[in-house]
Amino acid sequence: MEKGNYRYPVKFNGIQDMLEFTHSASKCPGEVMLVNGHHRLSAKSFLSVMIAALSWDSVTVEADFDCYFEFEAFIAQ
Repeated sequence: MEKGNYRYPVKFNGIQDMLEFTHSASKCPGEVMLVNGHHRLSAKSFLSVMIAALSWDSVTVEADFDCYFEFEAFIAQ
């Protein structure tokens, strides 16, 4: 399986969402990244999550494992 095989678009509705997302990501094993094109930031860093949420048009969470249920509340439908 290739690295970063699981990707889901995410959306945040305020600071509390960003804090909860970061907390969930920090409990996950391995690398969890926020991606937009060629830009990649750690999903385990609140500052990175805030930068991505406020600066990027779209944010995708990318992980080496299926993280759907960890981030289900934030996955954009």
